[in-house]
Amino acid sequence: MTDDQIIHIAAINGWNVSTRMENGIRCFNFKRKTLGGVAFCFTAEMKNGKMENLISEIMSFVDAINPEVCAWEWMIKSGATSPARYLQAVADMEDIRTKVWLLACDLSKATGKSPFTHHWLN
Repeated sequence: MTDDQIIHIAAINGWNVSTRMENGIRCFNFKRKTLGGVAFCFTAEMKNGKMENLISEIMSFVDAINPEVCAWEWMIKSGATSPARYLQAVADMEDIRTKVWLLACDLSKATGKSPFTHHWLN
């Protein structure tokens, strides 16, 4: 799959994407706003030029997202202290986790594979 195809699928899912080479590895930087309007981004590597590696890295990111911890870290960095801001941040991160998951599923489907056949679901 080409970079342009990956970027197109990501755009359909609401992500802005930039790419770069780092130590011979293609890196994709995915950006979007949360429901609360906060900028959010993550980077995933496509090692050895294989889509399966990119998808696995994205799914590892999904697995690593803990909305409550992310919200707490954001509150510390931003100085926000109200319970309502914390609840919004948790909701934002739960939504982001879902959107990253859907991105991985659509990228997987575009390779001709079911998103449910990857090793991270077995």
